[in-house]
Amino acid sequence: MRQSLGRVWGAIFLLIATCLYGGEPYSWSLKTNKSSVYVNEAVEVEYTCNFEDRAYLYVIEFNPEGENEAYRMLPLGEVESIKDAKRSNTYRYVLFPKQAGHKAFHFRALMRKTTKASIENSVIGRDNVEGYAFTDKEAVLPVLNLEVLEHRERMTGRFSLNVTLDKNETKAYEPVHLDVQVKGEGDFDQMQDFDLHIDGVKIFSEPGEKHYRLTKEGFKGEWEQKFSLVAEKSFMIKPLELNYFDIDKKERVVLRSEPFDVAVKEGYKREELLDRAEDNRSSDWWSSSYLYYLLTFIVGVIVGRFVAQLQRLKREPQGFEAEIEACTSVKSLLTKLVMADDRRYGALIEKYEKMGAKASLRALKKELRAL
Repeated sequence: MRQSLGRVWGAIFLLIATCLYGGEPYSWSLKTNKSSVYVNEAVEVEYTCNFEDRAYLYVIEFNPEGENEAYRMLPLGEVESIKDAKRSNTYRYVLFPKQAGHKAFHFRALMRKTTKASIENSVIGRDNVEGYAFTDKEAVLPVLNLEVLEHRERMTGRFSLNVTLDKNETKAYEPVHLDVQVKGEGDFDQMQDFDLHIDGVKIFSEPGEKHYRLTKEGFKGEWEQKFSLVAEKSFMIKPLELNYFDIDKKERVVLRSEPFDVAVKEGYKREELLDRAEDNRSSDWWSSSYLYYLLTFIVGVIVGRFVAQLQRLKREPQGFEAEIEACTSVKSLLTKLVMADDRRYGALIEKYEKMGAKASLRALKKELRAL
């Protein structure tokens, strides 16, 4: 009687094992580097499929990366290896949980099995077969359980803030440059641009640039944003702040830069912004020469050549266009554009300020004519 009961229980156990694992020649395992994390803290997730042999008939489709309301998952890499005539496939990901509480993350993989005959038919081209014939089975992977702790900050990780100003004194309408750098490791993709507001100051800014890579601890590297500030009077740049949740200190941290006082001195002199006296005299000379050669046109061939050249000259620029053409340096021309306070010139001003001594006055005027 006892032997009969033992056989029954053994059969039941075998049936349950067969239903759960299907008697498949592979098994999935899970490894994580953390079991308790904070919201938006990076978790390394490693799923491995181990086969009982080389498993050349199997193809795995496992693509859990993506984003939804509960988490964001990004790939770190995939490795396939054969050791002791047994194949294994390891998939590494970084998961950022978005919601607090006890979370169970469920993933599945598609196990696609073909046959030796299908491979031969496809390779040889037998019977006009164009591809492999697969038998698909969905594998339910081990559940990823995490205890996710709450905090109210947008960013999570370890960060530092560095804000620099290229100079504390300038002339009116001459720009000063502010550089903001955030370095560290964590959920860097949550970083947002800083927004400056200073009364009486014209502010040109660029979107923040990302210079980081994905690691098992999140994104590691730096984020940078640059500003150009133009004013007529002295002004102050208030401290910039960055709030985040520090996973080492397990508390909210506020990074704050130092304030900057910018002294704006008297602006450029008239001769630096407008035509120089020599240029005006030159213009008068051309005007009198034109009349002189026009009246003496019949004198000879030489006078005729001058008239031909004058006919090929473009029309004389007027108004603001004439002031632009009269500028004799990139610096004076950029200052003129800043004073115009026209949005169309914003990109050109930033572009040629960055070029510094390499900037070409001819190239700048050419781009302005295009506008």
